[in-house]
Amino acid sequence: MERNSDFSPYSQFEGMDNGINDMYKDPMFNPIMQYEQAYSYYRYLCMQMDYKIKSKEYEKMCSDSK
Repeated sequence: MERNSDFSPYSQFEGMDNGINDMYKDPMFNPIMQYEQAYSYYRYLCMQMDYKIKSKEYEKMCSDSK
């Protein structure tokens, strides 16, 4: 590996020089950014539901053992 490697993040807009693709630099109109945001929100909701289900199961287990 080279000593002076560039570790900056990959730019998805590199090499795009036409004006049509300038629209995608704004996260509001970038479908990839919208997908990532929706996926993160979906994961967050799934984690909440999983927590609620597990805590209800735990409460049931504890109440049955008494």
